[in-house]
Amino acid sequence: MRTQASPFVVTGPAPAGEVVGRHDVLAALADRAARGRFVLLTAPRRYGKTTLVRRLAADGDATKELAVVIVDLLGVQTLDDVAVRMGHAWSRLPAGPLARAAAKVLPFVSGLDVAGGVVNVALRTPAASDARALEAVLDVPRAVAERLGRRVVVVLDEFQSIAEVARADAIIRSQIQHHAESVSYLFAGSDQSVTEMLFSDRSRPLYGQAERLHLGPFDPDALAAYVEERLGVSGRIITPAALRRYLEVTDGHPQRAMLVADAAWATVDDGGTIDLAELAGAVEDALDRCREEFTSTAGFLTDAQARVSRLVAWGEPLTGAAAGRLRLSSGSARAAGTALVEMGVLVRAERRHAHVDPLLAEWFRRVGPRP
Repeated sequence: MRTQASPFVVTGPAPAGEVVGRHDVLAALADRAARGRFVLLTAPRRYGKTTLVRRLAADGDATKELAVVIVDLLGVQTLDDVAVRMGHAWSRLPAGPLARAAAKVLPFVSGLDVAGGVVNVALRTPAASDARALEAVLDVPRAVAERLGRRVVVVLDEFQSIAEVARADAIIRSQIQHHAESVSYLFAGSDQSVTEMLFSDRSRPLYGQAERLHLGPFDPDALAAYVEERLGVSGRIITPAALRRYLEVTDGHPQRAMLVADAAWATVDDGGTIDLAELAGAVEDALDRCREEFTSTAGFLTDAQARVSRLVAWGEPLTGAAAGRLRLSSGSARAAGTALVEMGVLVRAERRHAHVDPLLAEWFRRVGPRP
């Protein structure tokens, strides 16, 4: 009989305490932050960036060494959007010393109107610069750090969104380059090609300004230990064979690992054992939960992109006999592969392509036989 909820978080970021492994990345982020360095953290979507920075914030609060504020920039379109998002991040902090310091500083920020936790761009005269509000709010971290007496870390999440906002990166660079004594910046992005372009293109203001860290898949040993421990909370156990198969199917993808673990947890009651049959049922359940998402993803692909996705799912190269059987020319296959990498569907490493999402790869194998 089931007496408790699943211990696996499937929707939304996991709590800060649920970081699986990642100790080396956390240590690197804390070290760079303590030294006022700019860091670019890249990873595919749903790879645990938000959970990781929340853990960085929790650790910094516990040691009283770092004060972390997270700004979500997803979907910003104008300079005013960026300013308002930053204002929201400061005005909606949980109660504590950082929030109190921000509350003392925000009322004096020129260009922003802060009332009841709602941030709006103040009305400007026609002669006023449209960058005024953003320039002003970018000075908040420095002022907060001085009042708080602690280094502030500003996490600019989904930073790739500013790529199309004219002058945003130039304004950000011009303001934050003078903050190193008291403020550190972590640029986090899920669209790796765009995020890296902001720091790799010599014509962009942030060229060469950040040390790069990439968030990869979960370490299999750390993931296995986590899953066994979480299952044990409710008296469930997983056999070695099922655990090996679980690690193969999920391939270290953070969200998919939690999704399949949650589905496996549900296959047995308290005190039950998850073996290969139960795990196979869990994979079917997970694929069913993702069916609408995968169908939608496939619907956005061109014919060549869909064929390349199928090739990669079966472990075939983009050129060769299998591609020929799918009537893919070398040029169209390479172009489709490049586009899929830019879209975040595929990743290229060690002269081969692979699906970012192992369950999407499994879905492609189910809907089309090996070419």
